[in-house]
Order: sequence, then C-alpha cells, then structure tokens
Amino acid sequence: MGSFKEAKDLKQMVRPLVVIVGAVVLFGVAGLVLKRYFPPATPVPKVEDQTRKTSEDRGTPSGERKGTVQEQPTSSQEVSKGKTPAEGSLRGGPSYAAPSYTIPGAKAPMGQMQKLEPSLPGTTEGASPLGNVLQGKKGDEATQPTSPTGEGKTREREGEGVPLLPGAKTGVSVSLPHEAEHEEAVKPPELSPIPGVTFVETMINLMEHELKGRFLGWRPNDLIVGRFTDNINNYQLGVLEAMRFTTLRLKDSLTRMGEADAYDRDLQDALNLFMNKATQFWFPSAETSYSEAVDHLKRFLDKLKRGERKFYYRIDNLISLIISYNDLLGNVNRTLIMEKRMDGKPVSWFETDDYFYYAKGVAHVMFEVLKVVRVGFREQLATINAVEIMDEILHELSRTERMDPWIILDSDLDGFFANHRANLNAPLSEVVHLMTVMSRF
Repeated sequence: MGSFKEAKDLKQMVRPLVVIVGAVVLFGVAGLVLKRYFPPATPVPKVEDQTRKTSEDRGTPSGERKGTVQEQPTSSQEVSKGKTPAEGSLRGGPSYAAPSYTIPGAKAPMGQMQKLEPSLPGTTEGASPLGNVLQGKKGDEATQPTSPTGEGKTREREGEGVPLLPGAKTGVSVSLPHEAEHEEAVKPPELSPIPGVTFVETMINLMEHELKGRFLGWRPNDLIVGRFTDNINNYQLGVLEAMRFTTLRLKDSLTRMGEADAYDRDLQDALNLFMNKATQFWFPSAETSYSEAVDHLKRFLDKLKRGERKFYYRIDNLISLIISYNDLLGNVNRTLIMEKRMDGKPVSWFETDDYFYYAKGVAHVMFEVLKVVRVGFREQLATINAVEIMDEILHELSRTERMDPWIILDSDLDGFFANHRANLNAPLSEVVHLMTVMSRF
C-alpha cells in the first residue's frame, strides 16, 4: 500500500511537467502546420520605384535612360490617338504583356516564333499532353509508334505493366484502383512444413523479446526503473496475458487428438510458470519463471520436430482459439471505454495510458499468432467461409499496431483533443464482432 501511495505521489509531481511539455509540443506542431500551409506573403517590389531609385543614384532622370520603364498613356489617350490600349496596363503604372499560348502543332503567324506549352514530367520537350489530345493523339501515342494491329488488340505501355481493355484504342490505358496503396498490407509468414512449429516459434519469439530483447528486460517487477516506465510495464502485462490464453489453448486443444488424449507435460509446466505473478521480485523472480516457461516451450518444439507430439489443424481447435481471444478482448474493450472503476471512482488521467498500452500488448500477440493461423488453417477457414473474416481481423489488428501517439490523451468523445482509448477501442471492437461471427460457425 505504501509503494502505491509513493507511485501516486510521484505521478502527481510529474503531472505539471507533463502538461507543460504537452502544451509546448502542441503549440510547436500548430506553428509548423501554419507555416507549412499558410506561408507569409512576400511583398512585390514596385518596378517604378526601383527604376527611379536607380536613375537618381546614377544622376540621370528616369525617363531619359534607355530601357527603363516609361509611364504609359491612359486608355483614353490611346483611343484618341487610334491606338489600342495594352492588355493588362494600369492607369499611371507600367504595363506588362499578357501571356499567350499556342497549341503545339499549330502554325504561328509570319515573323513570330511558336510558343510552346510547358510539358509535364515524363513527356518529351516541346510536347504537351493537352496538345496531344486536341490533335487527336492519346497518352503515349505522341511519342510511341502506333501498333500495326490497330484496334481490338490488347497492348501494354512500354515500361508499365498496365494492360489495355479489349476494344480500346492503342495508347489509352485503364488501371483499377487498389485499396492497399494507402495502407500497408499484412504480410503472411512462411510456415514450416511440420504443423505447429511456426505457431510455437512465434510464441517463443514474442516472450523472449520482452525478457531479453527489450532494453532493461522485464519491467513490471523493477524497483527503481519500473516506477518511471509504466507504459512499457503495462504493454508487457498485456503480452503476458495473451500468452497465457494462447498457451492454454495450445495445451488443451491444439495438441490433443480429443478429450481423452493426455496433456503434454512441458505445456503444463509452461502454463503454470506463466501464471506466476508478474511483479514478483524474487523467490522466484518473474524473469526466472517466464524464462523457464519459454524453455518448456522449446522442449515441446523439439518434440514437434521429432514427431513425438502432433499439432492438429481442425475446425474445432480453430474455433476454441477464437473464442478464447474473444473473451480476452471483451475485457480489454471494457477498460478502454469505462469512465469509472469497479469501486465507483473515476478513471484518472494517469490510468488511461496504462489501459491503452495493456490493450496494445494483447493486440500485438493476437496479431502475430493469427497471421500464422491465417496460413496454417487456410483450408479450415475456407470450409466455414471465414477467409475474408480472418483477413478483416488481421487488417483491424494491424491498425492497432500503427497507433503510437506521443502523449495519451483522454478528452471527451466530442472534445477538441483526442481520446486515444476510444480510438484504440474502435478497431478492437470490430475484431470482437468478427470473432463472434466466426465462433458461430
């Protein structure tokens, strides 16, 4: 109880500093956005004032020097003299010639040079896509020879793999939009030919990263460093909880022929060791218990490779894993939307980031494991018509992987600032819904 009060007092002391830093960051970002999209206007120098200043410096009146800008007559004076007023001229100011454009290929008047339209990137100098269209040419037809086969044939543009539709004219390509251009596609893993090997290896890699691969290793039981790294602590607690559910399904169903089949001893020991308290400092420490659990998983992996144990790709095993994950996500979603705890006290600002990173840890394990399931159970998914459902589940979980805000905010749902718990809850709620649909098959 005393350690909890000390941690709470420390957070209260750090809170003003966090608020100040957050405000500075927000104002800095706002300044960059304003500077990016609203650049300051550059004053345009007056030609007449510059000319007069240059003439005075040289001791010559501005109207006597050759090549200086003269004051142009007004429109009424030009009309009285039978002259047409210059286009774009202003009363009492300098005049500028109005821009003129000539379509490429058109004949220029005698004694004048033909003006060329600026060409777009990728086109040849002096050529214009607009001009090609007006002249009856389409796409690359202006620079590439037309196919002698004529219409009704398909052809790919040189340097591009875009086929033409049958019956379309040569040079006009049609490409279909791809939704994956703006989002990273989920890359499926390569599975071992031995069933279950990649599944168990994924579990081992996930836990070993938190124990040995991450800087300072396991954090929740640290006496000093763990007090200041609550985000990593809760992320690792989420990973641990998802590993417990996965190990339970691996022991109970995925590696058993049926209800009468015996449990594997190494999987039993691994599950018992994963159930040890995550904040245990010694006798035994959490790192020691979880490292021993990983060693038992490695022993079971060797049994799979030697053929002593089996991993069964069956529909009932798949559904049992999905139901377990669905139950776990139901608890996670509740922590992401609740405003009051079970004791009636409101959720404090310092607890919102704990729930956020705990949910991210759970979702990370599910994302990595279900990618293996998507490939290994592909025939079973096709049997129950759940291939698209599993793809959508992986898509939503990949969205949670990309959520990594600098500061976890917990504003109102209709407030000006973000509510990151609600943002994370959106894709996870969709995952729960899809898993519920899949479990009914």
